Amino acid sequence: MKPVSIRDLNTAAPVTDSHAGECATYRLAPSYRDTVTLDGKSNPAISRKVYYPRVKKLPDGSYFLVHMDMRLGGSIYASHSADLRHFTPRVALLAGHDVLRDGEEDRFVYATPDAAVLPNGDLLVVCQWRYSKGYSKDAKNCGLMTLRSRDGGKTFEKEKVVYVGRCWEPYMLVLSSGEVQIYFSHTAPKFYEDPSLLADSLIKTSSGSALIRSFDNGETWTPDVKDAPYAAHRVSQSYICTTSGGTKCFTDQMATAVELGNGDIAFSCESDCGDYRFRVTAAVSHDNWARPLGIDEAGPADKMFAFTKGAGPYIAHFPSGETLLSFNCEGRQTILYGDEHGKNYRVDEPLTTFGGRWGYWGSLTVDTPHCVIAAYPNIRELRGADNKLLYIDNDLMLARLYLNHRIDACELTPDFVGNTDALFVGAASQAQCAIRAAHDRDRFYLRVDRLDRYLTAGDGIELKLRIGRKVYTLGANLGGKVWYALNDAPNADFGATAETTLCGELDVWAGNDNGAVTIFSLPREIFGRADITEIDVVMQNDDDGAFTEETLGGWQKIRIV
Repeated sequence: MKPVSIRDLNTAAPVTDSHAGECATYRLAPSYRDTVTLDGKSNPAISRKVYYPRVKKLPDGSYFLVHMDMRLGGSIYASHSADLRHFTPRVALLAGHDVLRDGEEDRFVYATPDAAVLPNGDLLVVCQWRYSKGYSKDAKNCGLMTLRSRDGGKTFEKEKVVYVGRCWEPYMLVLSSGEVQIYFSHTAPKFYEDPSLLADSLIKTSSGSALIRSFDNGETWTPDVKDAPYAAHRVSQSYICTTSGGTKCFTDQMATAVELGNGDIAFSCESDCGDYRFRVTAAVSHDNWARPLGIDEAGPADKMFAFTKGAGPYIAHFPSGETLLSFNCEGRQTILYGDEHGKNYRVDEPLTTFGGRWGYWGSLTVDTPHCVIAAYPNIRELRGADNKLLYIDNDLMLARLYLNHRIDACELTPDFVGNTDALFVGAASQAQCAIRAAHDRDRFYLRVDRLDRYLTAGDGIELKLRIGRKVYTLGANLGGKVWYALNDAPNADFGATAETTLCGELDVWAGNDNGAVTIFSLPREIFGRADITEIDVVMQNDDDGAFTEETLGGWQKIRIV
């Protein structure tokens, strides 16, 4: 019997909103083994000036990484990976270059890329383009463009301009209907209306979020906006102030969105509440943004404005119903847990990724129905006394985080074959455990698959089962010791058993498949008529003197089916 990796578990076909109504307790568990830092100085996959990383999963299971260099944009780079650890050398999809604009020397630059796999299998990249100097002079000197690949990002066709007007931060969403949407920060209409905004407005400019749509795999877009007044389909605006000249200023930018199981669209953006005090806003559209907002209209109606401190949000959604909202807060990538309605974000339970290393403008990508990929730049900028940027030395951090939510205990099969529902712990060290449950007529079983490159006698696992008012503790270590407790009273005898199979030698560093399998069992009669129990886990690990202990972070349910 060999330990099974969490990557090979939770493989049942997802059921839409299977965990609706149960989103108050789920959590993400980062995987230490699946966390990697790409060094900006030495790794050819990225620029040492990496910003705005976006990872997309391709139909063949590989990954496409796109990012920009320079903080405000310059060139757009892309690379590929089969394992999210080893990447091909970066290729410049779009390279910034010097140009003449209306007889004046300028530089044409590209910024804030995103990408999506279209219904027809094509890969589409979108980014902002602009004239570096001309951008602040006329709204027409900026816009959005797309690049299409018909071979998974190996080659790209010539770029196409899909929107003209001052803008930032496009994001692409593909709906189940086949409709493709590009959301973006929509600054052009107000700038066209009142160019004095840059000098006069409390927030320096006015924004809001808008979209354009395609119903033919990104070949054409509606509205087709190529000239003044540069108005796309407005979806979110929050009123901030009125200038001395009488112009109303709005905020809401850096939009991202996901389609929920019921067809609604959950939306997130950052809101500049004045003097660059950024907060995160969330909203929901129940009709796919059927009506655009007017130029001075706040909306949408179903909005949670500025409900938490942060900037640069990115939203993701699991098929089972859980909605995730990430953003940078004081330089740390922070993730909030939301529900199947794209609401009720648990602001009192933030998850900080990558040890809180400093950066901004990260992203989330759903990898599997139980795994999400976090991408975040570790930003190191050297600035002079006048705040002028002198030097950039950034790295790119990537991680897989696994979804822990209610699992099902099915009928016992030999070696748990076909029973893949699993919980996971493995953030603190290279050791990790996946926990599964099963039952037969007489007994309830818990299987712990431990992957551990350095096994010691003290490496242990402790499972706590809460059934009604009673908590049953079952523990075992690799030295052969077992222990049981009832409501913290030790040496309890409630008919439990434990059997451990080692797959490796103790006190020897070994390969990735090294580990152990422990199977606990206890009488079904303990459950009475209950078909639900709750579990927490404590995993102890000793890597040659480096000791760690970690848990699920809270109770998770097991349903007996």
